[in-house]
Amino acid sequence: MSVDSYVLLTPGPTPVPPEVAARSAEPILHHRTHEFQEILTSLREELKKIFLTRGEVLIFSASGTGAMESAVVNLHSPGEEVLVYACGVFGRRWAEIAQAFGLSVRLVEEEWGHPCDPARLASELKKSPSVRAVYLTHTETSTGTLCDLKGLTRSVRESAPEALTVADAISGLGGQELRMEEWGLDGVVSASQKGLMNAPGLAFVALSERAWQRTAQARLGRFYWDYRRVRKFLAEQQTPFTPPVSLIVAQHEAVRMLLERGLENIWRENARMAVAVRSAVEKLGLSIFSRCPCDVLTAAVLPDSVDGQRLVRHLREKYRVSIAGGQAALKGKIIRIAHMGYIRRQDLERGIRALAEALSELGWRGSGDQALQVFRELYVG
Repeated sequence: MSVDSYVLLTPGPTPVPPEVAARSAEPILHHRTHEFQEILTSLREELKKIFLTRGEVLIFSASGTGAMESAVVNLHSPGEEVLVYACGVFGRRWAEIAQAFGLSVRLVEEEWGHPCDPARLASELKKSPSVRAVYLTHTETSTGTLCDLKGLTRSVRESAPEALTVADAISGLGGQELRMEEWGLDGVVSASQKGLMNAPGLAFVALSERAWQRTAQARLGRFYWDYRRVRKFLAEQQTPFTPPVSLIVAQHEAVRMLLERGLENIWRENARMAVAVRSAVEKLGLSIFSRCPCDVLTAAVLPDSVDGQRLVRHLREKYRVSIAGGQAALKGKIIRIAHMGYIRRQDLERGIRALAEALSELGWRGSGDQALQVFRELYVG
């Protein structure tokens, strides 16, 4: 498959800008050199501007799930109670991780496609006075749903002021509004391969001072993930273990590009893209799955007559357009189209055109011309 003819519209990994790919192909620096230390230190400072926090940002060689696990093991002691508020596959992952480490997990769930509700969270917290932390999701990638992190965090502070609030922003960071410090979040985790325009392999964790204090009290086992050790090394512009040097160099360039564009400009552009994609999908006769759709991807419901797994495979093999299907109970029932990071207008136009043709070939008639027309009219960017 020719890379030039391949369109990647999955919600991770996402396309990597040529400038970022070029940096990753440069000769590898040794990680104990002054040259690399300067890049690492600069990247950590610039990431604070993406998370919108003055607190420390830690960098790990890991997937986003690794960052989630690291938060759990650094913030808790065995048997502590946590509340996980989920509205999809990735919200549930918080619960699975916490259970694996012997925590007492109270899982509160919304129907998939519905966002987490600050009022319900406040009510649930009143039933659980010993909760030590609340785990949330910013943009639920499995359903394309946006959760009100600002309102949810306020509910935690008002109803359980001693509890920490930790959020998975793996797909949302850099693409959807998130103001960590202003909203009062204690922990935010993310990863390199979505809105941050890099290849997979880097995980990021930002903590409040309250969360740092909790790491000193936590007694769950940790070694690679030990935030205390990482912070000690970072004070010397070092990492405790060999980092993925090329990915960090590339991430430095990607963050520079994001900040040059401006976070608020990116949020506005993604919102325009989201409206245009949702409208185009509806012109094809599909419906939007989420009651509160996010701006970084669109989840669309397929007609019963169309096999979602077959459609995703057909798009990839015939049209060289890669989108994502549904997960768990939604497998084969929805498709997910990303519009984040380095995904551009021409990528989405080609994706919409291919989707219209593929649906027609699988027996579903939608207006591809009308879909493209409404997309072009609504997305002026």
